[in-house]
Amino acid sequence: MIIVLAVVAVVALVGALLVVIRTAGVSAPTAAPTTQRPLTTTPPQDARTADEAAVRGNWSMIADDEFNGDSLDKQVWSPYTGKTTDGVGRHQEENLSVGDGRLTITGHGKFSGGLSWDPGQMYGRWEVRARSQPGTGFGPVLLLWPDAENWPVGGEVDFLEIPKGDRKVNNFTVHYGEDNKQNGVSQTGDFSQWHNYAVEWTPDHIAGFLDGKEIFRTTDKAQLPPGPMHLGIQQDIGPYGTDWIPAPDDTTPETVKFQIDWVRIYSA
Repeated sequence: MIIVLAVVAVVALVGALLVVIRTAGVSAPTAAPTTQRPLTTTPPQDARTADEAAVRGNWSMIADDEFNGDSLDKQVWSPYTGKTTDGVGRHQEENLSVGDGRLTITGHGKFSGGLSWDPGQMYGRWEVRARSQPGTGFGPVLLLWPDAENWPVGGEVDFLEIPKGDRKVNNFTVHYGEDNKQNGVSQTGDFSQWHNYAVEWTPDHIAGFLDGKEIFRTTDKAQLPPGPMHLGIQQDIGPYGTDWIPAPDDTTPETVKFQIDWVRIYSA
């Protein structure tokens, strides 16, 4: 009798465990945690202006990097160490530097740099103040990239992409679907000067902003990323694509710099 009761108790326990495991396996959260490093340097309010999308939209900041130190904060940043887009050159950590309140990515020859902010999150807003030195053969990019590394089905959102060396055209592009469909818009201007670039991602839309003004919006849910995304900052090397980033030529400076004044992350 004691043995029978023991067997019944074990079976009941196993059944309970199976219920827990199966429930955990089928219950997925609608949004990934947005845990970020606490704000370390709150931007002074009198230094903020209406050419920030965050100021116009009264966004709630959850993390930032003002680059006020003299080294990269590796608590949140992960430098790239592999090949650049299409394997033309290589990203190297030594091409990243912090000083004078800025992050600088320096490209030269077949070498450049890039880095990502970890962890990513499901939904949110990102705004970055940046400028890019003219130079044929180097293409700066600010983007959201899938944490799952499952491109193209995981999506991609480029909210700064300036492939041509004269820095006169910036592209905002949403990539989506297993065949890498694209939707976006281009703006003209002098992008060798400082501008504010922002992206807003919610459960029902993606919007892009340049200097606080909305330049793009899609509400097509098929175009929205299916999982958490993280911020990437990189400078790619040409040639890449069908004349997307041209190859360096005789006009290309010895070094080409992509500079970031600040990075600020906001809740959705």
